[in-house]
Amino acid sequence: MSHPLIADILNFLQKMPRFTPLDELRLHIDDVAVGWVKPAIADALVAIAGAHAMRKTESLHLRAASDGVGRSIVVQGWAHALHEQGLLQNWRDEPMTLMHQGHSFLTTERAAFRSLGMATQSVHLNGWLTSPDGMQIWVAERSHHKFVDPGKLDNLVGGGLASGESLAVGLAREAWEEAGLLFRHIPSPVTQLHICRRIGEGLQDECIHVFDAYLPAHFIALNQDGEVAHAGLMPVEDALMLVLGGRYTWDAALVFIYGLLRQRYFGRDGNAIIHQTLIELGHLKPKHLARGLSQ
Repeated sequence: MSHPLIADILNFLQKMPRFTPLDELRLHIDDVAVGWVKPAIADALVAIAGAHAMRKTESLHLRAASDGVGRSIVVQGWAHALHEQGLLQNWRDEPMTLMHQGHSFLTTERAAFRSLGMATQSVHLNGWLTSPDGMQIWVAERSHHKFVDPGKLDNLVGGGLASGESLAVGLAREAWEEAGLLFRHIPSPVTQLHICRRIGEGLQDECIHVFDAYLPAHFIALNQDGEVAHAGLMPVEDALMLVLGGRYTWDAALVFIYGLLRQRYFGRDGNAIIHQTLIELGHLKPKHLARGLSQ
């Protein structure tokens, strides 16, 4: 028998925001489609890049350099110029790398990625506790000073992958910064989820590398970087109701729901229906289906 909340979960997933361009222009850098930009950003980039920019009706084409190092220097200069004009917010002095066909295409300031609509990678971890009273999940409340989704609920660990970081290094760093968690053995990712939605900065186009960890009863989450207001344990049933009530960030909700699938929480039929819906909505690639169910 399927779980009684299956219909609510499917309705929730259908309502999840999905990006379709309205007035955004497709951004091309050195003949590679890399993102989407709002008209104001496009206008500014044309002025900044000058003869190296060509604007069409639905796209913006920029020339930077023929190699990744030169391209990164030029794009970082554009990012600084946009920031000085007040068009690029939340500057963090944190470089991120855009990959293309398995190789580094450019590296620039993290804040530029969403303003330019470029794809990012993140690591998220579900922290589980098995207890006599049933399965519990660690739930984090984001700082109310966060630039994106302040005060929303989140996974125990979640954050962007910095330039040059492997998944293992990125997860270890984020786990310590957000929860004071040190791994004896760093877990392997269980799947990749995808989210693409319009946000205030521009576009969140993100590949989410999902991890699970079963934590001991004596573990206490202690935030180190001020980005988490509070973290605590909660029965999975209660956390699921908060997801359906819109309290979670969209990406954290996806990660948690996928974690429940791995727990066989919704029953065989319910799991299959939710898996298929995640595929149809573009949040889960078909090649990850068997891998996720087999672990």
